[in-house]
Amino acid sequence: MSNGLNEELLDSLTVHSRLEELQAIRAFIAQAAGRFGFSDIDCNKIQLAVDEACSNIIRHAYNQDSNEDLKISIIKTALGSERRFTVLIDDNGKSYDILTHKIPDMKDYIEREHKKGGLGIKIIRMVMDEIHYQTDAGSNRLILTKILR
Repeated sequence: MSNGLNEELLDSLTVHSRLEELQAIRAFIAQAAGRFGFSDIDCNKIQLAVDEACSNIIRHAYNQDSNEDLKISIIKTALGSERRFTVLIDDNGKSYDILTHKIPDMKDYIEREHKKGGLGIKIIRMVMDEIHYQTDAGSNRLILTKILR
């Protein structure tokens, strides 16, 4: 990731693509976000977004094939007094740009759709400050950023 900002890799975690790994991912994110200086509320928001993203990758990009891996990296960026906590999620599954996903209208969702799930991407968009997606030659990277305020 090169965007001209002062960047530092804080930590990384690689796990197999199993739903059972989500607990370890949540703990990893909570610890890193807490050390970064986020409040408990913001730590929970970041955890939720990363959990939803990783769950989607395991379920849909990898179709629950537990032989694949997810790599989660934490990057600190600084520009002046602004401090950014960026989570990179790398996978080699089926690509899907969550930025192109149609967000459901909540009134219609509640009144008509009556389905379980389908709100993960909406949640990610609501709790993170920036979202980017890159795909190249079978490798995908979801970039989730939260600015420390």
